[in-house]
Amino acid sequence: MTPSVSRRLARRTAAGLGIAAVSLTTFLGAGVPALAAGTGDQVTLLNINDFHGRISSTAKDLACTVVTEEKAAPNSALLSAGDNIGASEFASYIDDDNPTIDYLNALGLGASAAGNHEYDKGYDDFTTRVQERADWPYLAANVTKDGKATTDPYAIVDAGDVKVAVVGAVTQETPGLTSPAGLQGVEFGDPVDGVNAAIEELKASGEQYDVLAVEYHEGSSGSSEPGSAPTPTPVFTHLIDDTTAEADVIFTAHTHQSYVYQAAVPGESGETRPVVQTGSYGENLGKVTLEKASDGDWDVVADATALVPTEGADLEACAGDAAYDTAATIADDAAAAGAEAAKKEVGDIDTDVTTAYAPDGAEYVDGVWTKKKGYTGRGDDRGSSSALSDELADSMVWATQQDSYSGDRATIGVMNPGGVRDNLAYAPSGDEGNGVVTYGEANNIVPFVNNLSTTTLTGAQFEDLLEEQWQLDADGNVPSRGYLQLGLSGNVDYTFDESAAQGEHITSVSIDGKPLDPKASYSLVAASFLVAGGDNFHTFAKGTNTKDTGLLDRDAWISYLGKHRGLKADYSQRGIGVQITAGTGSSIVRLTGLESRSLGAPQISTATLEIDGETFSAPYKQNKDGQWGADVRVTLPAGEHEGTVTAVPVTGTSVTFPITLETEPVSFSDVPAGMQFSEDITWAAAQGYVTGWSDGTYRPLQDVNRDAMAAFLYRMAGEPAVTLPETSPFTDVKPTDQHYTAIVWAQQQGITTGWSDGTFRPTTPIARDAMAAFLYRYAGEPRYSDPVKGPFEDVSASRKYAKEIAWLQSTGISTGWSDGTYRPLNPMKRDAMAAFMHRMDDAGIEYVED
Repeated sequence: MTPSVSRRLARRTAAGLGIAAVSLTTFLGAGVPALAAGTGDQVTLLNINDFHGRISSTAKDLACTVVTEEKAAPNSALLSAGDNIGASEFASYIDDDNPTIDYLNALGLGASAAGNHEYDKGYDDFTTRVQERADWPYLAANVTKDGKATTDPYAIVDAGDVKVAVVGAVTQETPGLTSPAGLQGVEFGDPVDGVNAAIEELKASGEQYDVLAVEYHEGSSGSSEPGSAPTPTPVFTHLIDDTTAEADVIFTAHTHQSYVYQAAVPGESGETRPVVQTGSYGENLGKVTLEKASDGDWDVVADATALVPTEGADLEACAGDAAYDTAATIADDAAAAGAEAAKKEVGDIDTDVTTAYAPDGAEYVDGVWTKKKGYTGRGDDRGSSSALSDELADSMVWATQQDSYSGDRATIGVMNPGGVRDNLAYAPSGDEGNGVVTYGEANNIVPFVNNLSTTTLTGAQFEDLLEEQWQLDADGNVPSRGYLQLGLSGNVDYTFDESAAQGEHITSVSIDGKPLDPKASYSLVAASFLVAGGDNFHTFAKGTNTKDTGLLDRDAWISYLGKHRGLKADYSQRGIGVQITAGTGSSIVRLTGLESRSLGAPQISTATLEIDGETFSAPYKQNKDGQWGADVRVTLPAGEHEGTVTAVPVTGTSVTFPITLETEPVSFSDVPAGMQFSEDITWAAAQGYVTGWSDGTYRPLQDVNRDAMAAFLYRMAGEPAVTLPETSPFTDVKPTDQHYTAIVWAQQQGITTGWSDGTFRPTTPIARDAMAAFLYRYAGEPRYSDPVKGPFEDVSASRKYAKEIAWLQSTGISTGWSDGTYRPLNPMKRDAMAAFMHRMDDAGIEYVED
């Protein structure tokens, strides 16, 4: 939009022009703003955030959506919550983001909050080159330099007949997200305090406006369905609950999440106001319509407030609109200008190499982590490790070890997840062919063009650096992204305990297969802004012998791709979660983090832990909270050991670490040493296959009921994942019953069929003949010829389950009684069942999945 006289006066006032400002206030009058004469009674605010120079991919769709919405709402204005530029696509990056600024000028952007990426090239570049080229005012109510505000805190934008006051602020985390060298003397205060103070200044100025919009370049760490609030965090709650009630709408940004909902207005009972974030990259256009009520308040029009998808906009229908045509031409010209350089081949890959995709964007399909249909995002799960981030860390180390580089060689590469801005796809984006990586594609991965720096940390400091993945800002507060997963070179392995207290998560680290020496020195390489302590990795700033390598991350990456032809995604994990709890006669080792969330990664089925030459394993499955992991039972003495974790299928993950096992002795008050089957009972309890009662007894001569039999076998099988049916397979077994999952598993595997009347009879003791059938089916019904004469006098060859009983005897699992009988109809006792399971294990008989 063309700036109005009112807005220009507001900008002069906000800049603090002394006598002129006082005169303006006196002329217009102070106090509560009056409604501007001749205003309309409805206004539509259109909003974007985190566009990031997407001049090639979404620019035309966004432009068409904007002009279409503006035509439908004459009283409208286009606003932004920041990060219009920076981390941009190649066509914009190659021309210093000038095409994106020109594009937004063409669309008539009315005002924008500053985003942290606006400061990527330093404060001076933003306040001179960027702001001078932009036709709209950038707003930063919480930013000062050398104690003075030099960027407007607010502006007045004409939305047809409605005047909209816009107040903007940027995330307080900006110094940690940008190279500190470009922000000398610049202070970033609390955004809410800055906005509230600016609103008071605006009211005192006498400027006339109808509606007040706040643009925060800060937001929630999660998305939500339309109409629902995202999961609260301290930072986001502060924005919503502490912004003055004067604000009619709050637009947010920075976290690339999407939500639109009504939040309670503080201090105004029953009043709400819209809160919006559109995601990122122009994939949605925020739309909020406000209508003046009879009491003079501006209330939201619920059915005209939404996130409007831009994909598939009718570009033909938009052609001929002056604003659209100009914006589209700018996008086309930018694409053409960068096309030749972008087409140059710099490498090739044999698989997709991507960022991490959270479960909202990907799922397992035929055992492979696959992007969901309809998902248009690029992954960007910064809380999970990714094949691409780790590969970038490898490229940095590689660059410092080339003969062409004369500086200090680095041992460890570190990549910040926020710096990875795209994916490498095996499928071609143009006519370059499968697997070809072009200059433009490689650049889009690391578009910031950061210098690489080396620095030296002690082993103890490097452990502290890994600990800082659990984020705290400089004031000790948890930021909006509470965890950032570093990309690490392939020579780094570590273990962590996610449940530990702040500062105590990291439990072991190894470099090049050797335990980290806390006192030794290690040379690291990373982007200069990270080495300066950016992204809240404060320990980096404590490094010594810090040097600018003169290398750019982009150039190192492109050279690395050229020398590593046929690159394949590496799904191995650098960090593994390990939690140890004491079990009866054993230790339970909880293993997490074995799975990669990069596209193409295999679904991990089994976690294996080798300790002192013995191998223990457990199924790797999802718990009710959605976390994947394995509970490995280790039957070794308590004390210090060394363990190595690997995964099945093999991904290359292999982490060796010291492990302290904790074991509680097996003891039942009614199972004295020397009693028949006492050793078998102790063994079964140590394995976790059987448990006793809360009174400390085992009750060895008690019957084994059918539900307990299913549970024993389910535990022996490793408690595999079970897809529970919508209705129970048996009429007398409810989903709330004890051992329900085990019974369903046994039924699904054909171990039990139940009775013809549809019952399972869970509390009926299982007879010894049926028990033999259960074990035979558990073992996969191995080949065994029906005996002509059974091994037991009371089991004829024609008897039901005769083959199963004979197989049981042939394997040594059952010996029967000394009188030659098997007693097939006798109920199975708990002591003998423990013995049978122990003998199965000794015989190497394992569960065979149906």
